[in-house]
Amino acid sequence: MTKFETERRILIVDDQSQIHETFARIFQDHHRNEDDLDDFEARFLLDSTEQAKNHPVTAPVFSLTHAYSGEEGVHEVQKSVDAEQRFSVAFVDMRMPQGMDGLETIKRLWRIDSDLQVVICTAYSDHTWDDIVASLGYSDQLLLLRKPFEQDEARQLALALSEKCRLSIRQEEKLKLLKNEVNRRRKAETELRDMAHRDALTALPNRPFLIQKLEQVLANQGPRRRSHDAILFLDLDNFKIINDSLGHAAGDDLLNQVAVRLQECVRDHDTASRCSDSIDGEDVSAGDETIRLGGDEFVVLLERLAQRDDALLVARRIVQRICEPFTLGDRMVTVGTSVGVAFIDDSLTDGHEALRNADTAMYQAKNSGKGQIAVFDQTMHDAVVARHDLEAQLRVALRDEKFELRYQPIVNLKTHQIQGVEVLSRWRGPDGEYVPPSEFVPVAEEIGLISQFGEWVLERSMREFSAMMASFDDDNRPDVYLGVNISRRQLGDPFFIDRLQAIIDRTKFKWSLKLEMSENGDTRHNERSLQTMLDLHQSGVGIHIDDFGKGNSSLTCFHDYPIETVKIDRTFTASITIDHGHAIITQAIVQLAHHLMASIVCQGVESANQLNLLQQWGCDLGQGYIFAPPLDIVELERLLITPGESDGIKILKSSVVPPINLPTGLGQGIQLHSP
Repeated sequence: MTKFETERRILIVDDQSQIHETFARIFQDHHRNEDDLDDFEARFLLDSTEQAKNHPVTAPVFSLTHAYSGEEGVHEVQKSVDAEQRFSVAFVDMRMPQGMDGLETIKRLWRIDSDLQVVICTAYSDHTWDDIVASLGYSDQLLLLRKPFEQDEARQLALALSEKCRLSIRQEEKLKLLKNEVNRRRKAETELRDMAHRDALTALPNRPFLIQKLEQVLANQGPRRRSHDAILFLDLDNFKIINDSLGHAAGDDLLNQVAVRLQECVRDHDTASRCSDSIDGEDVSAGDETIRLGGDEFVVLLERLAQRDDALLVARRIVQRICEPFTLGDRMVTVGTSVGVAFIDDSLTDGHEALRNADTAMYQAKNSGKGQIAVFDQTMHDAVVARHDLEAQLRVALRDEKFELRYQPIVNLKTHQIQGVEVLSRWRGPDGEYVPPSEFVPVAEEIGLISQFGEWVLERSMREFSAMMASFDDDNRPDVYLGVNISRRQLGDPFFIDRLQAIIDRTKFKWSLKLEMSENGDTRHNERSLQTMLDLHQSGVGIHIDDFGKGNSSLTCFHDYPIETVKIDRTFTASITIDHGHAIITQAIVQLAHHLMASIVCQGVESANQLNLLQQWGCDLGQGYIFAPPLDIVELERLLITPGESDGIKILKSSVVPPINLPTGLGQGIQLHSP
């Protein structure tokens, strides 16, 4: 029990000392023996004497302070407030001839302590109640005690009013505690909300904040909108290399430095221009935001641009700024970025769609090369959707083995015999149309299905080829090899040879096998794939370089790889009779390959002129529609039985050479001399 609950501070304001003595006797001489009454209550008002002991009653103690004038009373109340020991009740005499009277004193007291309970001690001849109300107003803190009064009457007033004051104070304390708790919880909620919308590393706003902000921006879109809003989506080039080589602490440092540079690039006074014409209902306080989505992905939200080109200006500034070197400890590192730009308008359904569009544009920019900027358009989204559909269909086709195999013969231009066949894969999509291998093979490479797909092609083709070869008599069986395309990723698999051997064992394949690979591929697999090629070469499996001249081909492949044959891409063959440059290059490759003890296959041979020119250059082998289109295994078997039905072989065997018009400068050819 607190001191206030047992001690009530009472102020007596009266100019007569006898009155003060009377109040002292009233509040200090009030103890009496109430044992008989307590026994009575215990027997008749409570259940038992034990229950009475559980409800002890402690009589309050009144502490009196005496003031002999209104001015002195005001002084005592001020002291009590300053010391935070306020009075509960003030008994104020109405008539005090010297100085302030009772009414004026009460007014002054309430100015200092508005919660003070007041009892006016007045005779009937002093003031009427109407006079008091007219002066002090109606108040539940004011009671009237007429003189003369009984002791119990004064004591009861003091007890009731002091209890009222006590309860009021306790209520204020509880309200204060409640307000503090509410404020604490609001602060905690604000901090939690801020944490939920802030990136822990960079302190930038995060994805939830961005989506919420985008919803607000979308709500302001409409036909009356005169300004433009845009999202810039970017991620860092080579961040993983830095993170892995220098450590995560360095990576975190880099991300923080990037965050600072991005904020510098979109400062309001740095931005090229802003639309100052606000529209009714538009949030004119909105500004640019830099957001970290996670990892090395950042988004910049630009609002109220005057021109759409302003977003591209900021994007270029970001690309230039991020390309500048960063200092990480004692190292200087350089990263780059590509930026996807997507504009926000009322055609969007939600913030997620706006973010997705910017992300799509960013990947388009990255595919165009480092440090590029791309602006989203609907064709990008359509391409992404088509790409995802193709991926899903490809997975189903591989699971259900929906692919078909075709075989295109490769003809020796000197012996006029079919020397080998290349396996070509075909896939008929759900719409019944064939999907070109140039579309689905790169997708299989990207999503990690190329090894599974490549091994399926190997096993199916080796099984079909073995069955076909076994159908020939020993005397009539053609001497042809099977050429199967594989990816650089397959060659980079350290267990590829083991799996190839398992396929050979399952299919009982005992014929000549050549593996064709494109020179272009993931350079991360170079070392491992080279070792695999060496092992294959030692085991008798031939290595062919496919599509040479397509993309970034290099003559070093003749030196670096254990190749036995190079296949010139069809784009060169198609133009050797009309393009002087392509003709010169093709002729040089043929002669160079011969000097390096490699054979040459020209792909895409479709005309007699091409065929005749290749013969003149000494090309070893030819492949193309002039010999045969890609055939199924039954059609291939028929061609191997009657190869003379091939138009190309007929031309080779013909003694009549058709006239050809060589490109300028090819009459003498190119002479390469052995050292």
